Amino acid sequence: MKIDIGDKVRFLNDVGGGEVIKIISNNMVLVKDDTGFEYPYPANELVVIEKSKVFSKVEMVSENTVFNKTSETKVKTETVSSDFMYKNDNITNIFFAFTRVKNDSQDGFDIFLINDSDFTLYYMFFLKGDFGWRKLDHDILEPNTKIKIDFLSRDIVNKSQEIVAQILFISHPVQIYHRMIERKIPIVPLELFQDYRYKANEFLDENAYIFILLKEELGLGNNIDEIKELETIITEKEKVEEDKSARFKTRPKPKTIEVDLHINQLVDSVVGMSNAQILEIQMKKFHETMTEAIMNGVARVVFIHGIGNGTLKSIIRESIKEQYKLNYEDASFREYGFGATMVIME
Repeated sequence: MKIDIGDKVRFLNDVGGGEVIKIISNNMVLVKDDTGFEYPYPANELVVIEKSKVFSKVEMVSENTVFNKTSETKVKTETVSSDFMYKNDNITNIFFAFTRVKNDSQDGFDIFLINDSDFTLYYMFFLKGDFGWRKLDHDILEPNTKIKIDFLSRDIVNKSQEIVAQILFISHPVQIYHRMIERKIPIVPLELFQDYRYKANEFLDENAYIFILLKEELGLGNNIDEIKELETIITEKEKVEEDKSARFKTRPKPKTIEVDLHINQLVDSVVGMSNAQILEIQMKKFHETMTEAIMNGVARVVFIHGIGNGTLKSIIRESIKEQYKLNYEDASFREYGFGATMVIME
């Protein structure tokens, strides 16, 4: 019997059943069980126990259909030509990418899953942070295509620790089996805000900061299975690049820089300015200095903020710890008294 979206089904070779919510291919459907969990299942291993009553109102999913992901029931909204194709190169590479988004309305990062393989993927992404766990997205990704997972604002990034990806390989024109993978992508704001990490690439129009989730140059034989192996490879590669570029350094980087955040050092006059406006100018200078120090490899930064009521001192120390994930200490009492904070950049 033909299986349609909305059909109630029972598992032929297992206990339980559920409702068909998506047709993935000719012999693969997405089933939502009684607990709300969604997973792919071979159509020939399902028994229809109740046909859908509303199937006539919802068109079958095909490879030429794009869906509105804001709705739980994925109703067709637009028809386009198929993007994906089979390369038949027996190479399975899965990547994760950050792209920087900064404009009048948004400040943060778009995150993408890139499927450079002939497998169809079923993926789930979770975000871990100070707020606990949050599900970002789950869906099907066709072979040799990419998908935007979500947008992470600057505030969310500063409160996050890692992204966890779970990926199930559910279809391939030749290969029968591939084990599921789980990967953890660390979120380090200090690195994400560094422009030099975003490179031109073959997958996205924008420069991107790309992580390798799986790299199999010869199909199933060379699976880089542990994230520690990936980190070791990336570290060794960066070390080689650093060694090559060491010969071209023009002059030593400054060891320490100091910035006076007293408002009279930043503007000519404070007449008519509110305390909030003054603080905004001081924090803008603070962030500009931090960015410059990161880009230029400065070892220490001393911010002279004075004593006052302690507001400026408190805010910059919180930003150093929470946003930049760096350590700090009181600067030299002999040179600055009680009114300065030193950031340890290393």
